[in-house]
Amino acid sequence: MAFPSSYSPYSTPYTDTYNLHDSFYHGDYNDAPSLPVAELRGHDGPIHVVRFTADGKYCITGGNDRTVRLWNPTRIDPAYRPPRTTSTGNSAVSSQDYYRRQHQTKSLHDEPSKLPQHLPSALPMQTYTEGHMHPIHSITVNSTSNVLLSSSDKTLVATDLVTAQVKQKWWGHGGRIECVSCLGGSSSGTSGSGGGGGGSTSEEVYATSSYDATVRLWDSRSRSKDPLMILEEAKDAVTCVASGGEGDAQIVTSSVDGKIRTYDLRTAQLLTEDIRHPITSFSLGHDNTTIASSCLDGSIRLWDRSSQNNASRTKIFQRMRNVHKGGNYKLDCAFTSNDKYIFSGSECGAVVVYMVSSSNDGDGKARGTKLERHTGPTCSVATCPQSQRPWLALSASYDGSAVVWASQEEAEHCLEG
Repeated sequence: MAFPSSYSPYSTPYTDTYNLHDSFYHGDYNDAPSLPVAELRGHDGPIHVVRFTADGKYCITGGNDRTVRLWNPTRIDPAYRPPRTTSTGNSAVSSQDYYRRQHQTKSLHDEPSKLPQHLPSALPMQTYTEGHMHPIHSITVNSTSNVLLSSSDKTLVATDLVTAQVKQKWWGHGGRIECVSCLGGSSSGTSGSGGGGGGSTSEEVYATSSYDATVRLWDSRSRSKDPLMILEEAKDAVTCVASGGEGDAQIVTSSVDGKIRTYDLRTAQLLTEDIRHPITSFSLGHDNTTIASSCLDGSIRLWDRSSQNNASRTKIFQRMRNVHKGGNYKLDCAFTSNDKYIFSGSECGAVVVYMVSSSNDGDGKARGTKLERHTGPTCSVATCPQSQRPWLALSASYDGSAVVWASQEEAEHCLEG
């Protein structure tokens, strides 16, 4: 594998700075997640993954401390007290009052150095430790937000999201699980949580992808520990797996062998798209017609997947590579819910927001804005799936911090006291 399997010390910060102030001042990114509004505090050590729940109301994080934590990202923790070293000089001030003072003393168009140096804490709701013997590298929640799926090395763990009790475990992979996904669960057939008509599994099937170059499907209704199916077409580690937007009928995977594979389980067909560069993750647009792949050459490539013609689908219509830094780590990328922006991690510790273009110039440079907050590699990002909240996003870093981001238009109103 080209990217490291565990946290590496981050010794030399990458200091190249994009002109964040000019982009904000001219209003280019007013509706994009671009301002830090809160932090998710509680993990001990690097945070490997952050995700929203399917309804977009809550979020979950998984860390090197072998815990998964549930948060309300838009509600301030009333028990948290800012440290004495903040500008308030008073450790007794409430987090709500501190947050209000931060916004009263700054402008949304301030330089990054003038933005708040200390953020309020988002509300922690639950901690899940049972069943995790290794650091957590992948997590997700089913469409009804009652089952948490997490990977602990080669083991898949299903936990009741409310009671925090382990429901079931599955194992069998020969390498660490890189991604977990729920298949089915909705009659409308939306990406990642859709379900077909007759014969729907109602999200009782889970998928895992692994370093062992396989994808395995698991039946949560069965007591058997054997997988329903093993997909073995990849020639290297399978880095990501998701529903293809056609309910239970399609599964999309990405691999370090440079290929994205779409399995149609209804017709028993396989569509392979060769990107020619190792792929660390991908994101499907919410209209299921566009796919973005984050590659180890430091580029994010977009193409239209609506055509059933393989040659047309492989044609890249936009390449994002001029702002974020990649090459050694597995980096997430994610569409905002309006498909207007791509939210990406970066090895330099920044979070980058790219504007999606309708241009078909695959060699053109995409417009992007670098957001400075983390000090270590920012490898995991997530955007809110709610169509009415494209302005909300999350990022998690190996420096142990996780940040809630909001747009300039919503930053002053998005947190509840």
